[in-house]
Amino acid sequence: MQETEASPKGQSLEERKLALMEAVLLLEQEEDLAVLETSVIALQESIRARQLVIGYLPNGNVVLKQRFLDRLRHTLQDIKHDEFVTLPELEQRAADW
Repeated sequence: MQETEASPKGQSLEERKLALMEAVLLLEQEEDLAVLETSVIALQESIRARQLVIGYLPNGNVVLKQRFLDRLRHTLQDIKHDEFVTLPELEQRAADW
């Protein structure tokens, strides 16, 4: 949404940001601030994850860089511990199906 566009409540993006800042300034409980901080961190991570799309699966789902790297590390660990199936082994298993 661009800053010049209005929300369903008729407020611009700038007006909504200011309203949020005012609401934050009114917080007095440590617990409330902690909940808000956790929410902001989750939002930042969500935005970051959306920005790190490195490809798409055939079904249209996105491939995120972090998820790809995690799977790659896991695969490398499997290989390091001889926990894999070679193509000839897979072909033999498939022949038995």
